[in-house]
Amino acid sequence: MATSVSRDPFARTTLVRRLVETSQSCSWCGQKRRGSGKLFEYGTERDGIYTRPAWHKGLFCGKSCHNDYHG
Repeated sequence: MATSVSRDPFARTTLVRRLVETSQSCSWCGQKRRGSGKLFEYGTERDGIYTRPAWHKGLFCGKSCHNDYHG
């Protein structure tokens, strides 16, 4: 299940994320989340009735790493 992180009303999109169980480290900084074997996967969800998130490349420890990687 995806959690809403931020909304862009002009583009009519929402940034969402979900926790993923993994042995990998963050795609940007190389760290792991403290006390957990999980990282976040981020995606963009467009407005509409039958839409699914378009998941972005990489797994991240936080939103700032995701934004730097895809910025």
